[in-house]
Amino acid sequence: TTTTDATGYYLFSDLVPGDYKVEFVKPAGYAFSSQDQGADGSDSDADTATGLTVVTTLESGENDLSWDAGLVKLASLGDKVFEDKDADGVQDAGEAGIDGVKVKLYNCVTNELVAETTTAGGGLYNFEGLKPGTYHVVFETPNGYVQTTANVGGDDAADSDAVGGVTGCYTLNAGDNNTTVDAGFYKLASLGDYVWADNNNNGQQDDGANAGVAGVTVNLLRPDGTQVATTTTDATGYYLFSDLVPG
Repeated sequence: TTTTDATGYYLFSDLVPGDYKVEFVKPAGYAFSSQDQGADGSDSDADTATGLTVVTTLESGENDLSWDAGLVKLASLGDKVFEDKDADGVQDAGEAGIDGVKVKLYNCVTNELVAETTTAGGGLYNFEGLKPGTYHVVFETPNGYVQTTANVGGDDAADSDAVGGVTGCYTLNAGDNNTTVDAGFYKLASLGDYVWADNNNNGQQDDGANAGVAGVTVNLLRPDGTQVATTTTDATGYYLFSDLVPG
């Protein structure tokens, strides 16, 4: 056994002629390159799973310097699923992560599933040990939530990146650590209550004294006066605007 020198070279010398194979032990954070691609003097000979070469036969006096291994530094990708309380598409201070959300990683070229995980520890997730390539992420919408607007603002580390639960493609080079791939979700809200006949004009709903008024038109507006929705009170004076985007 031996270790490579400062420039990556190794040598087993003074060998008795016979059959041999080489086993390369990959360092942490690396994977083996594709095996047997191109010319034998410059390709990688190590099996990508085991690090072993095929058997070679050395004859008397032979000096075979063609047994090489290529190593690829692995990459990672991830970040956070957050509750976008104000539905503005941005992770604002104080907006908490959402745990228990399923996240899947796909190869953009082949569309094959590479890995899947679940958010934890405050909505965090991470895919490690990735070979350089192009990937996209799919977020499952948690129960009771709606996906927020994607790609808002100029800060990619703070916005939501998923459209319909799916991000665009990210290219990872050797050793990259992309921690900007996020998804925001929010819960729909509601607003409403009651229109009543204030018979004594005291501005209060007195128990048993004030009946609801049916058929009253109620409009929901934005601060600039834009109408969001309209409804009328029911037979008992109640109304409700439901499924509202926070705002």
